[in-house]
Amino acid sequence: MKIINLILTITSLLYTGCRMGPTTYEVFERQNNARIGGVVFPAMRDKEAIYDEDYYIYPIERPKGCIWGYLVKRNDEKKTIVGWKIISGEDYCKEQQAYTLIQ
Repeated sequence: MKIINLILTITSLLYTGCRMGPTTYEVFERQNNARIGGVVFPAMRDKEAIYDEDYYIYPIERPKGCIWGYLVKRNDEKKTIVGWKIISGEDYCKEQQAYTLIQ
């Protein structure tokens, strides 16, 4: 039983990792910039809203109080992320660096 608990603990650390360091806007920005060029997750597609005449936005509240969203061109069927924009709560848009062994 102790071996199973050890394996489960190690596995959870491999996949979820840990967060270390200060909570800053720069980490928040770097993590969001890393998603540019990727596609919108299927679970997010029902949250699509019109941002302007050229873009859709997919709003997200993470961390709590910070509302932002991924921008996607309206004529793009693949839903490729071309940028992101903070909608409200800019003071709350801060995260810690996350470290994982498996990505």
